[in-house]
Amino acid sequence: MDKRIILIVVLAFCAVILTSIRECSGTTRSGFALASSSKQGITGERIFAMADTTLKALGIRKENIRPVRNRNDVRVFMPPSFDPLLFVRAMKDSLVQYRAEIVSSENNKDKSSIVQIRNGETILKSFIFNKETAAPVKKGVSPSQPKKQIR
Repeated sequence: MDKRIILIVVLAFCAVILTSIRECSGTTRSGFALASSSKQGITGERIFAMADTTLKALGIRKENIRPVRNRNDVRVFMPPSFDPLLFVRAMKDSLVQYRAEIVSSENNKDKSSIVQIRNGETILKSFIFNKETAAPVKKGVSPSQPKKQIR
């Protein structure tokens, strides 16, 4: 007999034995899944560190990421081409092992987006995304040059 056929038969036999052991044991299918209670807690500082790294990887400059003093908010000035959903997707992947959820809303009037990371009803960190304002184009003489006086 060919060695490959013998190997296939042995592996099939092992599969049958392992399947019967799993089915006979008291463990259900959900027993093998990760339970939500096994997720870890996370702090606002850890979230900020993760978000800071994520934003830099997405092309946001360091000077455009500004934590708001004495609050859980972080103001992020983003270029017009940036989409906050990129940040939401990346953070969702990063937070999968923690007890945290992401809630996002957009305000078209203010042209801003707010991304909150929560643990239940507690807001751990809020990221307020605003479009970078372009420097206004000044018409006429610049302020450093005095205007010519008519005499």
